[in-house]
Amino acid sequence: MMQSAMRLSSPRTLLSDTRGANLVEYIILVGVIALIAIAGFKAFGNNVRAKVDEQAGSVSGINGAAQ
Repeated sequence: MMQSAMRLSSPRTLLSDTRGANLVEYIILVGVIALIAIAGFKAFGNNVRAKVDEQAGSVSGINGAAQ
C-alpha cells in the first residue's frame, strides 16, 4: 500500500497518467455545445417564439372552426 502511494506522488507518474483525459474532453465538448445553443437561443429566440405563437394561433383557429 505504501508503494502505490509513493508511486502516485511521483511527478513522472502524474504527468503520464491519462485516465481522466477522455472525461475532460467530453466535458469541454458539452460546454462548447451549451455555449453555442445559448448563443443561438439569444440570437433567434424572439423569431422562433413569434413563429411558434403564429402556428399555435393557426391550430387553435382550425380547432375552433371544427367545433
